[in-house]
Amino acid sequence: MKRLSLVLLTLVVILTLAACGGQSAEKDKTSTEGASTETVKIKSSYQVMGEKEDGSDAKEVTETVEVPKNTKKVAVFDYGTLSTLQEFGVEDSVVGLPKGEGNRSLPEFLAGFKEDKYTNLGTLKEANFEKLAETNPDVIIISARQASSKVLDEMKKAAPNAKILYMGTDAEDYIGSVKENTANLGKIFDKENQAEELVKALDDKIVEVKKLTAASDKKGLFVLANEGELSVFGKGGRFGFIHDVLGVKEADADIKAEGHGQVINFEYLNDKNPDIIFAMDRGVAVGGKSSSKQALTNDVIKDVNAVKEDNIVELDPYLWYFSGGGVKTTVQQIEEIEKGYK
Repeated sequence: MKRLSLVLLTLVVILTLAACGGQSAEKDKTSTEGASTETVKIKSSYQVMGEKEDGSDAKEVTETVEVPKNTKKVAVFDYGTLSTLQEFGVEDSVVGLPKGEGNRSLPEFLAGFKEDKYTNLGTLKEANFEKLAETNPDVIIISARQASSKVLDEMKKAAPNAKILYMGTDAEDYIGSVKENTANLGKIFDKENQAEELVKALDDKIVEVKKLTAASDKKGLFVLANEGELSVFGKGGRFGFIHDVLGVKEADADIKAEGHGQVINFEYLNDKNPDIIFAMDRGVAVGGKSSSKQALTNDVIKDVNAVKEDNIVELDPYLWYFSGGGVKTTVQQIEEIEKGYK
């Protein structure tokens, strides 16, 4: 009888311990499954275009987006941001990007993203929403080209669970917004030290070039060629940082700060007589006709200082038109401006 009682007691103890162990395992599992993913809060302000071409129905948006830290599924619609992620060495977090037909939109410094493992999401202006849905991203990074109510609505339909994060730049504070975006990407991908190093390299390059521009009397003009039409950009507008930040002296201080630039003719170039022309051929970037060299070697403007002294700096259109806003691409842009003073 005593032996039977002892056996029963032993069984009770074993079952009790087993039950406790099972409860403990269940608790750990619940704890693991219920743990919240670490996130980073990113605040941004930008303009969302409506349906009207004149922009009269555009609205200003200020939002805070909670992004998963070290996210592994990012769709990137901004080449500047993409170049920063490349510098961070987190390319494997990218699931898709717009490459254009036959990968033709990608600049050479982003050639690694031509690989098939990165889904082609259309173009920077016309996203392929079906392909976007297939990638099932956790985060979608956009900039000004995608900031329209129509595009954003389609993105939300294609990837309803994704966080949409704006990483564009501010024309009035280009360098400041580049630095801020770099710091935010550093927080998201746990690369804060690397982000600081990249920002320091940018600051150092700015100081270096400002010394050149300050020591020079040369006046510069940013000219965009678009299949025969010429337009210029000045302070406070797109590409205006060459004057605002780098200190390039202006050939014309009265250029209107408009998104697509101020249209000019050959008479204008003769009148303003720039010493340096920074020429960017938009037609090359968008798959149209190249017209920059032909337009700026015209006999009508042969006496313009920049033409006479052969000081026309051909800017990389893929860099300037498609890839601005990244910390590394901004350094590359500054290096191209530097050529006008060497």
